[in-house]
Amino acid sequence: MYSVEEYLALEEVSEVRHEFYQGEIFAMTGASLPHNRLIKNSVRAIEDRINPDMCEAFIDGALVEISADCYLYPDVVVSCHDEDLASDRILRHPSVIIEVLSPKTADYDRTSKLRLYQRLSSLQHYVLIRQDYCWVDCLTRAADEWSLRVYDSLADELELSALNIRIPLAELYKRVKLDNPPQLQPDIR
Repeated sequence: MYSVEEYLALEEVSEVRHEFYQGEIFAMTGASLPHNRLIKNSVRAIEDRINPDMCEAFIDGALVEISADCYLYPDVVVSCHDEDLASDRILRHPSVIIEVLSPKTADYDRTSKLRLYQRLSSLQHYVLIRQDYCWVDCLTRAADEWSLRVYDSLADELELSALNIRIPLAELYKRVKLDNPPQLQPDIR
């Protein structure tokens, strides 16, 4: 078991990033090139559309404090909160969090991480991007209720109302080789 102070000191010197939950640390795995492209494309698309004096997009090394005993590293974080914009290390008030799904972490990102991120009262959008085919889930909070919108065409535009922007999926998936999604088969028993 580690204290928060021990964890933060470890992160200062570690070459590997770790997430922290209730005294335990978990090493983060490396990412594929498509994963990296989706992160890069997301940040570029967001930064091209927001006012840099009001909001900032942070890439995959930004540490987000969920609670006093939980710190996570999202792939992309956008904050418009003055405290976060002035911070040197830890973000506490994100508006948007994006996770690029990998085969090893997809279930974790869709379940446990979702529940942890939903604790952040500032969070307005949680976006999950598949890297193998065109599919983006966007969970949006409105009046403390979460709704899901699925985008599955390169012609679609991801709407992030908290930032007042729309991002074409073709821009997100630029230079990412995509497979066809699995076909839905009707259940005819």
